[in-house]
Amino acid sequence: MSRDAAQTLRRVAELRTLCLRLPHLPTEAEAALLRRFDALAGAPEAVTAGDVEVVAAGWRRWWRRGEADRLRAMADRLPPGLVGSDRRLASYALAAGAGAASAPTASGSLGRGPQST
Repeated sequence: MSRDAAQTLRRVAELRTLCLRLPHLPTEAEAALLRRFDALAGAPEAVTAGDVEVVAAGWRRWWRRGEADRLRAMADRLPPGLVGSDRRLASYALAAGAGAASAPTASGSLGRGPQST
């Protein structure tokens, strides 16, 4: 690697480190999702498939704040199959160590396990 390329990469890495230290400021659209999430967080059983974006925004906030325990607790109370229906939700739940909500099903997907029919 040339000296110029190495110097440029070093500067980019330093800038990235600096940016990661800055607090996250939500956009207006994200703030609206987070307000809806705050309302749903106390009653996860009421979450529907239409709330996936809301839950993803809320879990992203909890993850950034280090609130994996809250994320795990909510994941375990969501309707069956919801976590496994979205890659972001499944990833957060798995990373947070959620119980049954993130356990691989017989088909290998994430969800609440085999569903009775």
